[in-house]
Amino acid sequence: MSVFFTDNTLSLALREKTKSIHDRTDHKIMSMGIFSSLDGYRIFLLSQYVFLRDMTNIYENETLRNLLPDLETRNRFPWVEADMRDLGLAAPMAHRGNVIPFNPSVAVGWLYVAEGSKLGANILSKMAMSLGLTESFGARHLAPAPEGRGLSWKTFKAAIDSADLDRAICVSAAEEAFARFSSCLDQMAALNSEEIFSASQDERVSL
Repeated sequence: MSVFFTDNTLSLALREKTKSIHDRTDHKIMSMGIFSSLDGYRIFLLSQYVFLRDMTNIYENETLRNLLPDLETRNRFPWVEADMRDLGLAAPMAHRGNVIPFNPSVAVGWLYVAEGSKLGANILSKMAMSLGLTESFGARHLAPAPEGRGLSWKTFKAAIDSADLDRAICVSAAEEAFARFSSCLDQMAALNSEEIFSASQDERVSL
């Protein structure tokens, strides 16, 4: 069945079509009490690690850099790794490869979720501060882009709105990305403390 779009731009279509799953994901984060304690924040940080780890190839893709020249600098994965070192967390074993089959429309759907989450990070960073974390310790990946969250988001939207992409594929991929992050939260919450804190290479959790 084809998807009928009445929205004028891709970014508006993505916002409208993913609103339900986006709201469910936000509600899940809050209902889990993720930012009520350091233990909860560790679950969130590990979830970010797995989610952004799987997107590394997207941020490094040469084709997509033609669409977004600053794409590589938008990748928060290195900051997530630094935050994990601050908190003494072991990294889940990284399985490299084409975790997300590459297609420009698929990639943009995933990027929409990752880049859009930076807007919500404005609130999350303040909540992290109440746990004793800062943009230079433990919560680096929640810091705004140098140009500011608003301008960074506007630049991203303008780029994807001007690109020749398949809207239905973009929306489907964005929904998959939201579902993937929700799954990451469940998986990380299921780990016990011995699996979460720093361990040797042989003891790392495989995901």
